[in-house]
Amino acid sequence: MAKRYTSQEVVERLQAEISKGKPLFIPNCGMGLSAKLQEKGGADLIVISPTSYGRLKGLGSLAAFLPFWDFNQVVFDLAKEIVPMVKETPVVSFSAPNNPLLPHKEHLQKLWDLGISGINPFISKLYGEGFSEQIEQIGMGFTKEVEFVKAAKEMDMFTFSYAFSPEEAEILTEAGSDVICSHVGATKGGVIGAKTTMSLDDAAEISQKIFDAARKINKKVILIAHGGPIETPKDAEYILKHTNAQGFLGGSAAERMPIEKAIIEATAEFKNISIGK
Repeated sequence: MAKRYTSQEVVERLQAEISKGKPLFIPNCGMGLSAKLQEKGGADLIVISPTSYGRLKGLGSLAAFLPFWDFNQVVFDLAKEIVPMVKETPVVSFSAPNNPLLPHKEHLQKLWDLGISGINPFISKLYGEGFSEQIEQIGMGFTKEVEFVKAAKEMDMFTFSYAFSPEEAEILTEAGSDVICSHVGATKGGVIGAKTTMSLDDAAEISQKIFDAARKINKKVILIAHGGPIETPKDAEYILKHTNAQGFLGGSAAERMPIEKAIIEATAEFKNISIGK
């Protein structure tokens, strides 16, 4: 059963890895087996993710916030499957703070009671500027995401926030986020990956602007990169060498794409064995 940690305890674990010169690796997780294997491989955090749940059903990441299911109920259900599979690694949830019928503190207490040490607020901007503006207009957008971070900090829960821009990075760091993660779009690659025209250089440039903005507010905030063209360990290494990033968060790159590759190769290998006379 996963241990629960306070915000400071999680930060100390992450900073200990950074002080050893090791990059942080934070995978999204959509099933218990993934969690068990991610911990075995050395993941620094495990993020329970409805986007991963959607990807494991053969859908894309964007399916998670469409009206197929309740985003947060997926987290609550997955926690019962994932938390028991983890021993020491802090478990964080990719949770949606957008529902005005679910008060933040009630929501966070439920996550804590399930064995979850922190939150990564869902990002409405993943669906584009138009959607983001409309959902903010009705009081269910970015402001709710910032409030969620503040509420989690008041409850001494760890907070990990995506930022699409330097302005968002400043706001989320000011709200108390322990980690700022540059988000440069849904990950490309694999069978159901997103389309992107962004280069690794572009991703590095945007990420560094986000990191600089966050560090203006808090010089100790931990910096992570994610998304777009950052698809493989080599891509992540390129970003780490060309920015101040201290690690990489993998969604598709950490679970969907390795599974795709392994199953395709295993199936082809079994198909190509010889049969007897």
